[in-house]
Amino acid sequence: MPLTIRKAKISDLLKTFEWANEKEVITNSIERSKKVTIKEHSKWFKKYIMSTSSTILIGSFNNEKIGLVRIDLKKKEFFISYLIDKKKRNKGFGYRMLNKVITKHKYKKKIFKARVKQNNLASNYIFIKLGFKKKYTNQNKNIFLYRLET
Repeated sequence: MPLTIRKAKISDLLKTFEWANEKEVITNSIERSKKVTIKEHSKWFKKYIMSTSSTILIGSFNNEKIGLVRIDLKKKEFFISYLIDKKKRNKGFGYRMLNKVITKHKYKKKIFKARVKQNNLASNYIFIKLGFKKKYTNQNKNIFLYRLET
């Protein structure tokens, strides 16, 4: 069965909570540095699935959830981020999920941006492989900003 991508549903809440609290996800996060409670995650997740300017997409392979892609629309630009289940990393799913989302028809002629920590080598590699260009480095936080125009 091929890789599938779909919009997140409330039934994905517990799996996304599990992913959000994985050590490597927290280490690579730009927005937080510690675990979240189920209450905090539920509030955040429900806000996302109800939003008209942001979305969470769930990737599955062989009917098993393998990760998510998050997209936030800000000033006509799509900020994109992702995570892969720790058991599914290093198998090409990050690249495949992002590529599938970016090339979907509704995202044609759009500007994508991604913020990645300098030491997150896998994500830096994936965004470059997808054709993103590094725009600047934030020296204070060692964060790269990538940009792609589709």
